[in-house]
Order: sequence, then structure tokens, then C-alpha cells
Amino acid sequence: MTKRSDRQKFSIGYHLNSWDLAGLPLREPLEFLNAQGFEWFEMLAWTTLSEEHSRKYLQFVPQAPMKFSTDTDLLRRYAVLSEAQSELGIRLSSLYVNATFTNPLVWPYERDTLVAILRLLKGFGSPILVLGGGPSEAIDGPHEAQDYKNFCRALEEIGSRSRDLGIQTVFHPHIETFVERRDQLDRVMDQIDTSLVGLCIDPAHFVLNHCDPVDALKVYSSAVRYMHFKDTTVTPGLKRSERYREFCALGAGVVDFPALVDALLDIEYNGIALIELDLPEKSAEESALQSIQYIRETLGLELNSAHIRNSSATGQAKRADAPTANARAK
Repeated sequence: MTKRSDRQKFSIGYHLNSWDLAGLPLREPLEFLNAQGFEWFEMLAWTTLSEEHSRKYLQFVPQAPMKFSTDTDLLRRYAVLSEAQSELGIRLSSLYVNATFTNPLVWPYERDTLVAILRLLKGFGSPILVLGGGPSEAIDGPHEAQDYKNFCRALEEIGSRSRDLGIQTVFHPHIETFVERRDQLDRVMDQIDTSLVGLCIDPAHFVLNHCDPVDALKVYSSAVRYMHFKDTTVTPGLKRSERYREFCALGAGVVDFPALVDALLDIEYNGIALIELDLPEKSAEESALQSIQYIRETLGLELNSAHIRNSSATGQAKRADAPTANARAK
């Protein structure tokens, strides 16, 4: 019987959220992840605009006054990543950034911030920019046609800039954002140019909104250029930010990872999948080890497949070159 790892063409990395959101230093986590065999990591790019969006829509960061970072703080933060990359060999795959996208008055400032982040990613040799955010209907009311148009055109503008730098832009459907339900995803995918903007599927966020991530992966396989591996429980009655406590180590929740992985293998996905856990109940290290064990022993995958050791890890699926704006599988 063929093992999943024999068909695996994608690499698996780990998100720094588990430490970063707790305000912990990042060098030791990077050394820990490197020792486990990870070659890739992701991090949130906290900007003033991104944090303002998170405070309004996600209610994820503390509601106390924002902490303003100096340019020295910012440079030190990225210096840690640069040193880890040069000394340990573990690489920054992507930065995740929130923005509003739909407000024409704010967009020029958001665009300039995102372009600066793209140039930072270029310096790191990172292949991916992950975009999230946009106003949630739960707060701002139903999205209008112009909102979808503004959202898609903004993402395409960044996608065009990133393509010129050799970086792939993807957007991440996420609870409490512009795209959190399947109908919203379908509407965006019908309008957006997927030659400029790809899709990052995070199964936990789909499941929390009672959507099937495996079906979304199959329907939009040609646009999937990045993955988050995140698990969740589902407790009835929880609302908005309460749901962030549902996220858990891989295998401890209800996400059907065997079906998801089989779908990735079927489309010969050859990008990167990032394990992510925002607020672990155990220590960050214990939760990471639990997820690694699940990846290897239950899913039968390796962190770094032999198929992709020498690849450029661009994050594209085999059929990701479709030039059309509509990425639905035919």
C-alpha cells in the first residue's frame, strides 16, 4: 500500500503565533522548530493599520491602548528572523497581514504598507504574502456589490506588485473578516483574477463557519497556493472572539485532515502547509510536538518531503497557472 509520504510533494512549516501572540522572544522558538526538522515558519506582520483592524473586527488583541513600537523595535524583531535564517537555515515562508481593503480613503495607506512588507519579504527570499481581513458583516452589515469590487481590485493590485517581485499573494478566508462563509468565498472567486491572487485554505476557519474545507479545496484547486493546517473543536453557542479558544493541536479537533491531505495529494500540491495554533492550552512546545506526532504517525506525512527538498517552494499547485479570473474546477 502506498504511503501518503510517498506521494507528498509539499513541505510543512510552523507558525510562530503560539509564542508571538504571548509576547515571548522568538529566537528560542525558532531554535526549537529547527531542531524538530522544520524548514519554514510564518509570522504575523503587526503594523498599526493591521492592529487597528484586528481590534475592531477580530477582537483578538487586548482592548487596552495599542502599544506603539519604535523603528528600533521593528528592526530588532526582523533581525531575529534574519539571524535564524542565516545561522539555523530555517526560512520565513510568509508574513500574514490584515487590512480593510474596501475603504478607498484608507486603501492608499494600506497599499503602501503592504508594498513595504513585500520588499521585506523579497529581502528574506520568502515566496508568499498572506492577506486577511476586510470588514465583517457581523459588524458592518451586508456586503454590497461595490465592497466586493473594491476588495478584489485591492488584492489584485497587491498581487500584481508581488508578482513583479517573484512573490505569490494569497488571501485567507477567516472568521470575523470579509470572507468567512462559503458563499462569500464563491463570490470573491468568481470576480478575482487568480493569476494575481491565490487562495490560502485554513480548514479550521471553514469548519467554524460550518463549511467543508475539502470541498473548497477541490473546487478551487487551481488557485490554492498556500495552506494552513489548523484544527478546531466546535462548541455550539460561542460567538465572535470566543471561538478563538476552540483552536487546538492537530488531531484534537474535528477537522477531517485525512480527507484534506488526500485531496492535496490528488492535486499534487507542491507548496507549503503551515501548522498553526494561536492560543495553546499546553505549552507552545508541547502542542507543537503533539501536532508533529499527528502529522507523522496518523497522517503518514513528513515535514520535508524528498520530492520538494530541492524545489523553489513557490506554493503553487500543479494546475495553478490558470489565467482566468474564475478558479472553479470544471
